[in-house]
Amino acid sequence: MISARDLLNIALRIESAGYVYYKDLAEKVSGEVRKLFENLADQERDHSRRFQEILGRYEEDFEVSPEVLGYLQALAETSIFPKLVEKPPEDLKEAVRLAIEVEKDSVLFYSEILNYVPEKKAVEEIVEEEKKHLRNLLAVKF
Repeated sequence: MISARDLLNIALRIESAGYVYYKDLAEKVSGEVRKLFENLADQERDHSRRFQEILGRYEEDFEVSPEVLGYLQALAETSIFPKLVEKPPEDLKEAVRLAIEVEKDSVLFYSEILNYVPEKKAVEEIVEEEKKHLRNLLAVKF
């Protein structure tokens, strides 16, 4: 069973994997799309820093039901990480499609943990930024 602190560690893993994914994508393209991926990578790195700060403020765990913990762990392990673990596909359209799916799942994951963390404002800001990532990815022209 995972703890609520583990949820924040999962968030850190999501953001770290997102950073690597967008950094790899940026190296494969040029122009405005490259700038977009570099910007997304920088923002994912910033999200990691903010989740580390939140985690650092907790001396004790916080209450989350086993059902919620199980659901969120399954969401991360089956929907988010499999799409980010490997290098992005060579096909830019497919790479962006996967990134869109991950951003949607990340919004869902962070919206759920928002219900359990005392640091609501910081997590709310990250959720809004992830939504912006989603909009930016949807606007990519091929």
